[in-house]
Amino acid sequence: MRTRIPASTLKRLEALEHSRGKRKVVALFPELMPVDEWGAIASNMQAELKANIKKDCPPQYDKGGLSHLVLVASG
Repeated sequence: MRTRIPASTLKRLEALEHSRGKRKVVALFPELMPVDEWGAIASNMQAELKANIKKDCPPQYDKGGLSHLVLVASG
């Protein structure tokens, strides 16, 4: 069952969202860093993944290099 929303209500809602001035977060991505630093993190993560495949358990990236990545909002 569909509910119709009056155009005036939609306009008021849009005006309210614009007046707040907040940006909607669409996604979070790691902050850009030098290639060498990123390569070291990726190498550590691959080593962790390889070790855990042999153990047949999920990787624990928190103890590795992933924990110090800074996420930046994109929107």
